[in-house]
Amino acid sequence: MVHKNYFVLSAETYFELGVQLGETFGEHLREAVAFEKEDAREWRSKLSESKHYLAHTNKHFPHFLEELKGYAHGAGVAFEDLWVLSMEDELDELSPEKCTTMVTNEGLSIAHNEDWDTEAAENVCILKKTIGDLTILELFYLNTLGGNAISVNSNGITHAINTLTHSDYQVGIPRTVIARWLSETNSPDDDLKQFKQLRRSTGFHHTLLDVYGRCWSVESSANKSVISRPELPFVHTNHYLSELQNLEDDDGTCGSFQRYDCASTKLRDKMTLDELKALTSDASDGMEYGLLNERTIARMLVDIEEMTIHIWLRREKEAGWLEYPLDFMNAW
Repeated sequence: MVHKNYFVLSAETYFELGVQLGETFGEHLREAVAFEKEDAREWRSKLSESKHYLAHTNKHFPHFLEELKGYAHGAGVAFEDLWVLSMEDELDELSPEKCTTMVTNEGLSIAHNEDWDTEAAENVCILKKTIGDLTILELFYLNTLGGNAISVNSNGITHAINTLTHSDYQVGIPRTVIARWLSETNSPDDDLKQFKQLRRSTGFHHTLLDVYGRCWSVESSANKSVISRPELPFVHTNHYLSELQNLEDDDGTCGSFQRYDCASTKLRDKMTLDELKALTSDASDGMEYGLLNERTIARMLVDIEEMTIHIWLRREKEAGWLEYPLDFMNAW
């Protein structure tokens, strides 16, 4: 049994994948563009501002722009319109609305609650996409490049995102593009060296986990980053844990500190699958600040020992947790 909103796409090139994305999700994209254009002045401003980010992105990641061009072509919209949407809130005031990530069982289990605006529940689905010999299964936000929630790739790397807010920013590569790039990694150590050299416009927190239980934590802003191999079990929410705390620009309204304290207290060295699922359902701090809260639109749990992925979608909450096999990894 799979979710209704589960999609499988396969292509040889990024442009071809984009065309398939546009054909599959085009109606949603066209509606989103039409809605945004209702405020014509604001939309023109975003279109103008977004162009400054293109050159930086094209320098390092032209293939992702090709995917967006294919996506726009398949949906019948302008590439420039999709480019703005793919940047999510980067051209607005940054919002710390997502998420909670927990790693345990010696790095062989990771659980992630995806929190955002409740209306975004209809914008997230499960996508299994293949480009050449690379396959990624992820919680996928429509009208984006993906890689900006939680994903598992066929190189054996799980990648999870936590939004951060910070006081430094610049024109550069959008964090959504960098997130997609890291979702494809086969060597976190090598790619994180390059990460530090990229001109980033803003920053996320990235959790990277391989099938041997090795975990990387990457806290970043536009100009700074702290890369570490954290002790396990490990929790991250939507505020800085490192010396980058002085860049913090979070007013606390998203419950990041409460969720962090709750998860840190209750996450143990060894936990069963059912115990982890129960922890992601913890609402003891209420539906505003609980691990499961009014903004939780999806949840995903990766169990490396059992080679399974377990997913819950708010838009299909009647289905509960559904299981997907980790049968697409290249080396396992």
